[in-house]
Amino acid sequence: MGECDFNYNQCVRALNNLGFSLSSKRNGNHDKFVSPFQNSNPPFIMVPRHRQLHCQRAILKELKQMGGDELVEKFLKYI
Repeated sequence: MGECDFNYNQCVRALNNLGFSLSSKRNGNHDKFVSPFQNSNPPFIMVPRHRQLHCQRAILKELKQMGGDELVEKFLKYI
């Protein structure tokens, strides 16, 4: 999977390009993005609202669970 350093704005831009949609209904510390894939497990991904993210590995791991290595490669390409 490799090391990758990205911030909040880059992450949101890449998720939007992949078809994820923002589904936050509350004013919390995280944004909820719903997966465009049917029957994905987990069905959404949470991204903290911080300029500098400290959980890049966790985000990449969840993306890998949703769509495998192909989805992770596409995500990294959009960053």
